[in-house]
Amino acid sequence: MSLTWKDGLATVFVGAAVVLYVLSEGGTEVAGLSGPRALAVAIFGLGVGGCYTAKSHMEDVYGVGGRPRPPLPYVVLTSVLGGVMLVAGIVALAGGSTAALATLTAAMIALWALATIHHWASHTTPEVIGTTR
Repeated sequence: MSLTWKDGLATVFVGAAVVLYVLSEGGTEVAGLSGPRALAVAIFGLGVGGCYTAKSHMEDVYGVGGRPRPPLPYVVLTSVLGGVMLVAGIVALAGGSTAALATLTAAMIALWALATIHHWASHTTPEVIGTTR
């Protein structure tokens, strides 16, 4: 299967987060973002944007509407990584921890890589669930 435009958009979000993190580690201030708290907000926001692009895929993962679910190890791993991202984001926001910021960024990259590989390897394209009015 080929990747969709949503995978490309998620790649842009994750790439932007990585650029922000790498530039901050190099001592460069980007768009007025200085310090771990400001970067955590930006990176966390980019992560949420990346997750939103995969909304239909997440519906597949969690079996929304009776859809078949992927293998349990994939579901568990992505759920744990999502939890790690959430906790790291909260710690980075609340405490200004650079270690939590690094964990947030690394977990985002890992989730993106897993999802992209899963999309590429799957034999079906995730559908968008439409609502009728």
